[in-house]
Amino acid sequence: MFQKVESKKDFKTFKKTWGKVCRKQKWHNDPYSPDGIKYNLKQSHSSIFPFKNRETIFGTIEFIPYSPGNNYSSVEGPNRYSFSTLPAIQENQGRVWEIDKLCLASEYQRKGYFESFFRVFDDHINTYQPKFYIALMEKKFYRMMRIMFGLAIEGKKEFSGHNNSLIAVIFDVEKLMDDRKKVDALKKLAKS
Repeated sequence: MFQKVESKKDFKTFKKTWGKVCRKQKWHNDPYSPDGIKYNLKQSHSSIFPFKNRETIFGTIEFIPYSPGNNYSSVEGPNRYSFSTLPAIQENQGRVWEIDKLCLASEYQRKGYFESFFRVFDDHINTYQPKFYIALMEKKFYRMMRIMFGLAIEGKKEFSGHNNSLIAVIFDVEKLMDDRKKVDALKKLAKS
């Protein structure tokens, strides 16, 4: 289950969840893009009180409209990958989105929650019709995305840091959506 971040309360929860992961991983917490589309992954819990359910936010993801000169870009710039030099990105500038602040809380990892991201991608794809997603992704996340989305995800270059490796990634959304069998399987998996 997910929620689009639309209220101050939702945004506060997003920042808290993402910030906790940043501190644990010792990542730099980049500024939050004002034009980013943010989502919280959530799980509902029943309560002993009638009509009151509790929710746990266990992951985040942000999509930012791509612009090479964007000060909020986490993928383009010094010591990052030059996506702006790729002809496919240049030709589809208005249909490229950055993936940023993608995380799954450690206590939810390796427990089947990763598939929840497909619901978020499905919502964003149907709403905004991107051609490509681009990202700098932690190596483990890249592997999981590659397993989930197959050949639509391509690693371009690896960057090694002091405590992790990042992969510059291009995600061909139309390539994924053309594979109806894969999309149907992902939808079925995300519902379970």
